[in-house]
Amino acid sequence: MILTLKALNRNVALALLAALTLGLGACASNDEKEDTDPVELTEISESVRLREVWSKNIGDIDALRYAMLKPGIIDGKVVAANSDGDVFAFERATGKRFWKVDLDQSISGGVGVGQGLAVVADYRGRIVALNLEDGSQRWTTQLSGEVVATPAVGAGMVVVQTVDGKLLGLDAATGEQRWRHNTALPVLTLRGTSSPVISGGVVFAGLDNGKLVALGATDGVTRWEQRVAIPQGSAELERVVDIDGAPVVRGELVFAASYQGRVVALSREDGRGLWARDASTNHNVAVGAGLVFLSGADGSVHAYNVGNGQIEWSNSELLRRQLNGPAYFGDVVVVGDLDGYLHALDPSTGRFVGRERIDRDPIRIPLLADGDLLFALSDDGELVALRLERLQ
Repeated sequence: MILTLKALNRNVALALLAALTLGLGACASNDEKEDTDPVELTEISESVRLREVWSKNIGDIDALRYAMLKPGIIDGKVVAANSDGDVFAFERATGKRFWKVDLDQSISGGVGVGQGLAVVADYRGRIVALNLEDGSQRWTTQLSGEVVATPAVGAGMVVVQTVDGKLLGLDAATGEQRWRHNTALPVLTLRGTSSPVISGGVVFAGLDNGKLVALGATDGVTRWEQRVAIPQGSAELERVVDIDGAPVVRGELVFAASYQGRVVALSREDGRGLWARDASTNHNVAVGAGLVFLSGADGSVHAYNVGNGQIEWSNSELLRRQLNGPAYFGDVVVVGDLDGYLHALDPSTGRFVGRERIDRDPIRIPLLADGDLLFALSDDGELVALRLERLQ
């Protein structure tokens, strides 16, 4: 987890940083060492296997600057990018490379796909749209703020969220800006930014102030705004309530979760709350089998009933293993951890049913389930396609 200070004077910033340093020092004391180390993995009885179908190393992902380069999948292609500026398109089923381009810039956000485009962004706010067919550049646009989230592509638009609190709607054909939505940022936020989602002509986006907003995709007009998390406590560290995971739209509902806040189910039509439960995560949730799955900031995994939010189970056997957001794949729930392991859990009980190591580097980037394949990308740039197999 990386924290970012927003618009602070020097004295306040130093005081906050000193408090954070003291807190970290206390956490690392000898008396509490056992409580801060990642839980050791124990043997499990496997009933499924995540079998590798193909893998490619695409180059490093910049974890120190929190680049979240989630691959995009569309029209039988997987499009992935590394932090050095290389963008690749592979055949989804086999891993055969269709094209590779070098943008000669440090990519920080992407890959958004749709409208015949693959869209990425850099730390300086430059947005580049590539032709999905051959990787040729279609257009580029310079924005005012840094981008570390995946652009959303759809409804004739490319929607980008910047770290300085703006949502920007760009024309997918030209890159010209059509609208802007501004958000007042809290004093202190997490480093990451939620990736917007376009569904049914509406943009759904999680904000650093703990709110979820729905905007018209083509005009940016606010449809509704709903608070997911309410800041608590008197210290700025206690009041961080970012939504960093992308919202999940399923049917008539939108699901989202925040850091030090709640997980919620809202009406996609008007933002009315169906249910809310206390939770803390800086990742997306996953939905499947009538449940909402969440990996907590502490490394616990939880399942909530879609209809009423009742917690169905919790698994605390991966504490402090720096899990990424869960994916519902086939009929299992999968999370990645700091040592490159993928853990498969039974969605009805939360028990482990499988485990596969794809790398020795962390798997921070969100997993991507697409039909019969699951795609994982490690910080070392290992892009792996896996298939679920039942063991006899």
